[in-house]
Amino acid sequence: MANDQILQRLIIVVLVVGAQVGCVSLGTPTVSDRSSGATLTSSGQYVVRKGDTLYSIAWRLGLDYRSLASINGVRKPYVIFPGQKLRLRGKPIMSETKKKPVTPVAAKTTKSNKDGKSIARAAPLKPQQSKALSVAVQKPTPPKVSALVASKTKPTKALSSKWTWPVKQKTIGKFGKGSNGLDYGITRRTNVTSAGLGEVVYAGNGIAGFERLVIVKHSGNLLSAYSFNGRVLVKEQQLVGAGVRLAEILPRPGVGQKLHFELRRNGNPINPGSVIR
Repeated sequence: MANDQILQRLIIVVLVVGAQVGCVSLGTPTVSDRSSGATLTSSGQYVVRKGDTLYSIAWRLGLDYRSLASINGVRKPYVIFPGQKLRLRGKPIMSETKKKPVTPVAAKTTKSNKDGKSIARAAPLKPQQSKALSVAVQKPTPPKVSALVASKTKPTKALSSKWTWPVKQKTIGKFGKGSNGLDYGITRRTNVTSAGLGEVVYAGNGIAGFERLVIVKHSGNLLSAYSFNGRVLVKEQQLVGAGVRLAEILPRPGVGQKLHFELRRNGNPINPGSVIR
């Protein structure tokens, strides 16, 4: 009986101490949004983590990557670094005005005026210099290109721009009603392909609940995203056409997988059926 009372007291002490420690503030408090895997400061800023890109952050938070860049004064190619805090709202930060290039002037000679003070004048060009300058302006020298190299250069294979579905099977849900995209149940080895012509702007770890995420930019305001557990087959900055393989999903026997597919315009989810026929 005595041992039970001692054990109960120890448990109470541990709980009290744990509660006090949990109330201690250590640095800037953070709030974790488990639904998107985002880490926000108390002021609503996003803290960049290793592996993040501007595109992946915007996709997770449902923002337009161009607006996010403008708000934080991040210019192309949108380089960010771990620990950087990004504002999610606010006025755009105006970039510094580009300085005008300094126009070189001809060498100057000095000449004294009546008061004895020296004044600067541009040195006149010699006849030969004037003629050479005139010819250079009228007939610019074209860059030299090796005819041999040009003749051996093979044309790149044309990439398809026709829109297509990422996998050839029916969905397990519809767009809307709490879903920002379409879900596919994957029960066998499946290739995930690009829905359209574009550039891979993110290929790496995805949001909470998915191991991988691939984002393809089709235009300035249209992105497609593919979330899955599987193997990524493309790299960032790679140009892909419609139907080009992005990833491979290999479900384990008896354990199905899921592919989540979205199209977003200006950061807002749209029905893929409005673009893909």
